[in-house]
Amino acid sequence: MANPSTQPPSNALTTDIVFSNDFVQSSYLLLEIPKDLDSLFPGSDDSDAMSFQVRGIEKDTAVICTPTQTFSLQRAYTSNMLIPIAPIIEQQDAHNMDTNSGLMDLDQHSEEDPFPPRTHSISGDQPYYDRQAVVDILDNTLNLISTTPRLERLSDLLGRSQFEGHWRLFKRRFMYDILQEILLTLNILEMSVDSIQTQIVCEKIGEDMAESDLGIEGWMIEHCLNSFSVIEPESKPESQKAKVRLCRLSAEKICTFMGVHLLATIERGNRWKLEEFLYRWEESLRGHYQADLSFLAGECIVEAERVAERNQTQKYIRYLSKSQLPNDPTSRFTALFEIKSKWGGQEIRPFLRDLVSGEKQLDVLLLKHARSVKQPGGVIYSSRIIK
Repeated sequence: MANPSTQPPSNALTTDIVFSNDFVQSSYLLLEIPKDLDSLFPGSDDSDAMSFQVRGIEKDTAVICTPTQTFSLQRAYTSNMLIPIAPIIEQQDAHNMDTNSGLMDLDQHSEEDPFPPRTHSISGDQPYYDRQAVVDILDNTLNLISTTPRLERLSDLLGRSQFEGHWRLFKRRFMYDILQEILLTLNILEMSVDSIQTQIVCEKIGEDMAESDLGIEGWMIEHCLNSFSVIEPESKPESQKAKVRLCRLSAEKICTFMGVHLLATIERGNRWKLEEFLYRWEESLRGHYQADLSFLAGECIVEAERVAERNQTQKYIRYLSKSQLPNDPTSRFTALFEIKSKWGGQEIRPFLRDLVSGEKQLDVLLLKHARSVKQPGGVIYSSRIIK
């Protein structure tokens, strides 16, 4: 007698699936699309087809690029066999039974995980003002690493500019010098960082730099102002826009850049005393902003050490940027736990946010790759690998 558990329900619909004698496995691939991408796919009545690209190079992560986001493709095996089918066109004298042709059998599908663009691919260590330096051409890089609009927005945040046919970046120290000149000039002109008259500032710095050997030119100052300004939405028509061009500097961009620059000037592995760093950081902001460690989330770690002779705790800060860590989640956690064996919840999360699309996904990532222990001060994470 047949096992009842393997029999279909009485109201189930059945169909015959035919595999031809010359059956060849097709190249279809089943993609599991995240819910936040549902809006990108048209409904049955929509004539506009969804467009995306799969990019990558040999022996590297394949990525699927939508107009707004990039995802890495991860192979996942299914618990049941999936068989895509296509209807067979029956002859007129054939029976009425539904018959379909099997196209392939699937025991796996591809999942999409958010994938951070490799912004290091458009970064070079050549100084921006060296006109002979050839840095990566952005258009070539785009074919390999990310959806074009998204990467262009990110490269804008990095301060890239086109010069002599190549996309280039200011050297960090050079950008720091320009920002210092801008902030000091705003103090002299008694001008607010929220309403900067670009032309006046550029002309003033240009006059002061006429006899300087820093090599700062007017167009560089304007580019720097644009890079560190708040991007305002285009709401007014051209006829209603003010004739005097104004910009508003971003506190987050300025404070983050200044803090990272100071941290990065210390050789890798060295560190600042926290109070000394905060003083120097505040000083570099020239009274326009207040130094706050929240601006450096994912760019530094703070360590505390007991000073026995004074019976006090001394805090130190050192540079650690998430951009220097591996993009693969497993490798990212391995690197973090090699740096510190235990991390606080609010301490480790900034170093992982670029790997996921939201806080819920971040919780899942921590659950999968780290061991958690609740303590009076909060949750502490450690490695799942026992050494």
